[in-house]
Amino acid sequence: MNKIFQLLLILLFFFINSSSVISDIYTEEDWELWRETYKDVKVKSTVKGWFLPFKTKDRKDIKTIDIISTFGSPRLSYVKGHFHTGIDMIPKKRNRDEYIYVYPVADGSVCSIHLTHPHKTIVIKHRLKDGTILFTSYKHLFEIYPEKGDRVNVQTRLGRLYTREEALKLGGRYDHLHLEIRKKFDDYGAASWTTMSRTNLNKRFYDPWKFIKEKLKQKK
Repeated sequence: MNKIFQLLLILLFFFINSSSVISDIYTEEDWELWRETYKDVKVKSTVKGWFLPFKTKDRKDIKTIDIISTFGSPRLSYVKGHFHTGIDMIPKKRNRDEYIYVYPVADGSVCSIHLTHPHKTIVIKHRLKDGTILFTSYKHLFEIYPEKGDRVNVQTRLGRLYTREEALKLGGRYDHLHLEIRKKFDDYGAASWTTMSRTNLNKRFYDPWKFIKEKLKQKK
C-alpha cells in the first residue's frame, strides 16, 4: 500500500511539473509570433499614484466598479483550460448605449498594441519609485487611441469598450475590460491565453483586484 501511495505521489508530482514545462514550451513558440507588436520603450517618469481605469464618480473608490470574472479561474476561450490572467470589470453605473472610455491605472508608456476584434489590447510599461518595472494590459477595446511609444498619464484616453450591441454582433459578451497587472512581458502578450499552470500564472501576473485595492489605500 505504501508503494502504491508513493507511486501516486510521484505521478502527481510529474504531472504538475510537466504541465508547467509544457506550458512554457508552448508559450515560447508562440512568443515569436507577437514579438513585432512590442516596442522596448524607456520609461523615465515614475508612478505617482494609482487609479481605477474608468472615469467613475471617484476613481479611487472600488465600490464604483463591478468585477464580473476573477483572476485565476479556468477559461474555455482561445486555448482551452488556460487560467484567467486578469479580471473582467465594468463601471457599476452604466448605460448600455453610452460609450465607456478606458484610462491608464498609472502613468507610463505604451509598449504594445496587439490582437484584433474582439480582443484588441494595449499594454503600458510603468516604472515604480524603487525602479521596479511592471506592465498593465487592457483588453477588449473597440477602439485604441494612442500609439506605441506614446507617453500616457491617468487622464489619457486609451480607448473605449464595446457597447452591448457591438459585442453581440461578434457573438460574445465583450462589453467589459479585461485588466492585467504583469510582472513581466517576455511573452509579448501570448501568456494571456496560454498560461496552463498556477506556477506560470504567479510567475508573470499579479491578481489585479488585490493589487489595485492595495495601491488605492496608499497615499500619493
